[in-house]
Amino acid sequence: MHVYLYLISATYVSAKRFAALAQALEAAAPVPAKAIRLEAEGQGLWAALDELLARGASRIDLRPVGMPFSQSLEKWLPSAAGAWLAQQSGSTPELFFASSSEHDAATVRAIARAEVPLRRIGEKPAGEMGKGWDLPPAHRHHLLVCTGPRCHVKDAPNLADALKVEIRRAGLSDSCLVTTTGCVFPCNAGPVIVHYPRGDWYRVADLSDIQSFVATVLAKGGRLEHLIFHQTGVSHEPA
Repeated sequence: MHVYLYLISATYVSAKRFAALAQALEAAAPVPAKAIRLEAEGQGLWAALDELLARGASRIDLRPVGMPFSQSLEKWLPSAAGAWLAQQSGSTPELFFASSSEHDAATVRAIARAEVPLRRIGEKPAGEMGKGWDLPPAHRHHLLVCTGPRCHVKDAPNLADALKVEIRRAGLSDSCLVTTTGCVFPCNAGPVIVHYPRGDWYRVADLSDIQSFVATVLAKGGRLEHLIFHQTGVSHEPA
């Protein structure tokens, strides 16, 4: 079975809007298709490839979606897919990586000339300001959760959502400020949560690690030394 896997790179997009685009792409595809989000949430690349393999895919075309698409991701994604391929045993599908859509003149022309609804913009003094954007909410723990594509490809659960669920379950929502971020740099150590004010950097590989982090670090004030790979302020020699 020949399958398309659409790889969408988009930040600050709601789950509802992403789902609408994903469904439209899948419906318009000439072959069975699936769309995933490379950052933030939902099924990661490796998990999506697992699913398509289980569904009987013999060829999977990875088709990046974005205008323009990140050159860094365009370089990295084939390697990440190749790493998944190397982990498989038995029969494996053929994988192909498509050029991004900005290289297609018809697509660029369609975007440039698209007939879309317009809204008139009027004056709005201080329109860039938002209600409640003056100070951060009260908190004891500030958690930076990397939702960049290199961490998201490896997170067994949806890291940010799973963390929030465990925090709520522990009754700690009022004391935790969870901030999702783009890449925080040590991609090879991901998925990553940085805990302030201590400045401990944790690698949380699965749901069990997240549950241990919430129970030990946030609820009891302890540390999980075996998950800490760096501390803010501690110098190290680059590899």
